[in-house]
Amino acid sequence: GIEDAISEIISDFRIDYLEILGTSYENAPTRYNYRLPQDMNIFSYYFSIYEKLIKKIDIPFKLKGNFRDENQPQVVAIREAIVNLLMHTDYFSNNKPRIRVFLDRIEFFNPGSLPKDIKFILKEDFSLPRNPIISRIFRIINLSESIGSGFHKMITGWNSHYKSDPEISGDFDYYKIVFSYDQRNEGLNEGLNEGLNEGLKILLECIKENPGIQAKEIEIKLTRPIKTLERQIKVLRKLVLIERRGSRKTGGYFIINETK
Repeated sequence: GIEDAISEIISDFRIDYLEILGTSYENAPTRYNYRLPQDMNIFSYYFSIYEKLIKKIDIPFKLKGNFRDENQPQVVAIREAIVNLLMHTDYFSNNKPRIRVFLDRIEFFNPGSLPKDIKFILKEDFSLPRNPIISRIFRIINLSESIGSGFHKMITGWNSHYKSDPEISGDFDYYKIVFSYDQRNEGLNEGLNEGLNEGLKILLECIKENPGIQAKEIEIKLTRPIKTLERQIKVLRKLVLIERRGSRKTGGYFIINETK
């Protein structure tokens, strides 16, 4: 819909997307380090949120024909979760739909309860859209189906890569879906129980002060074993805090969002 038309009906329309640099608000250095700006409508929110979340999950390089396969099961699971939230949110609730990205998990919070117990929904492929018109829009652009297969795709898709099922819980006025990372695959358990550990913070600060610095230069500056350094760099890259730019020989590391 048009932004002005939506605001006439829902004056505080917003879908909240927050990135928290910790495993909870308590151990994060700030309440959040990124909040998605307000978008004009549900359709725009889908693409804005998907663009952010696709960078938060592991997508191994696989070929599908002659091209890289970007449509892997864990990607489908997250896409289904976004569509699920946008289709089934109670937009007139005092609560707001919310996505929180912690270091160890992604949480989708939907105002409005599930129409049936999750066990029944999974067993019977039960589907009762809260917002039928919104559901129809997502079906038209092939991001949703008319049968209740969304939860199955979320569960099997996430488990196929991260080896854990999403946790689905709720009450009479909400439900929540939590996608936890497999710490063994992601390497995110490197001292992150209290947010970024001191070693990672020092490494991050070193890169911030020396844009384009190479691993061998960091090794000299911080006097760390190269294996430890490589592991810590991998963690920061997984968290989308740093990136490598340039060629293999002359390239170096930069803080994400730093002027290129």
